[in-house]
Amino acid sequence: MSYFWANLGGHLFVSLILLIVFLWSVKNTQHNRWKRGFLFLLPVVLMLILLIQLANFSIPRLLDTTTVLRSSYRMKSGTIESVSSMKDKVKIDGATYYVNPFSFEREVGDEVTVKYTPYAKYAYSIELVETEKEKESRDTKESKESKETKDKKDPDQLS
Repeated sequence: MSYFWANLGGHLFVSLILLIVFLWSVKNTQHNRWKRGFLFLLPVVLMLILLIQLANFSIPRLLDTTTVLRSSYRMKSGTIESVSSMKDKVKIDGATYYVNPFSFEREVGDEVTVKYTPYAKYAYSIELVETEKEKESRDTKESKESKETKDKKDPDQLS
């Protein structure tokens, strides 16, 4: 979960830097300090970049802090369609989820259940879904192991 908090802090820091540069450019525009005429549009461009940064990254992560603090994630099952080259994004049944690239170990085609936050789509956990054959083989293996331990206990009890 520390990845989520670091990611939130990084995006808030980027937003703060963009805001500071925007305010600096507004001040320079007001005092006509630009040597080139087209630079008076710089505040408009910076404001657009800042709004995109806030709308796509910072605000959704801020809204998800309550979900992370309460540990009340949403769940969805599906098949992994693609993994980004940096392993920070995963596409599951058409929806993109952000994951911790340092702990992601799944491959394309895996059937998984993902727990995620509703706004930023940060995946808290991605677990493999067991198929019926895997469940049956696990159950038979467990029953064999329990028989073996029971057989080992019975001769000892008779002696």
